[in-house]
Amino acid sequence: MFGKKLDQIKDTVGRMKEMKKQMATIQKRIALIRVSASAGAGMVDVTVSGDGIVTDVKINKQLFEGDDMKMLEDLILSATNEALKKSKDAMAHELKSVTGGVDPSELTKLFSGAGD
Repeated sequence: MFGKKLDQIKDTVGRMKEMKKQMATIQKRIALIRVSASAGAGMVDVTVSGDGIVTDVKINKQLFEGDDMKMLEDLILSATNEALKKSKDAMAHELKSVTGGVDPSELTKLFSGAGD
C-alpha cells in the first residue's frame, strides 16, 4: 500500500527536479528575449527584455522641439507599459513550453528558491 505511494512521490519529486533544471534554462532564454513597443506613431520606442528589464528607449528628436513635456511623458509611459506587457506575454509563452500549460506564475513562485 505505502510502497506504491512512495514510488509515486519519488517519481513526482524526480519530475520536479527536472522541471527546476528546465526552468533555469528557460530563465536564461527569457533574459535574451527583446520586445519593443512604440507610441505616438513611432515617436517613442521602448525595448524590454523577456524578464522585464527596460533595455532601450528611443525618442524622436522632433518631440524635443515642442514645449509639450506632458505629451512626451505620456508617450514614454504608454510605450513602456506596452513593452512590459509584451515582455510578460513572451515570458509566459516560454514557460508554457516547459510546464505543459500549467500557470507559469505558480511555477515561478514554486521555483523561486523560497524555502531552499
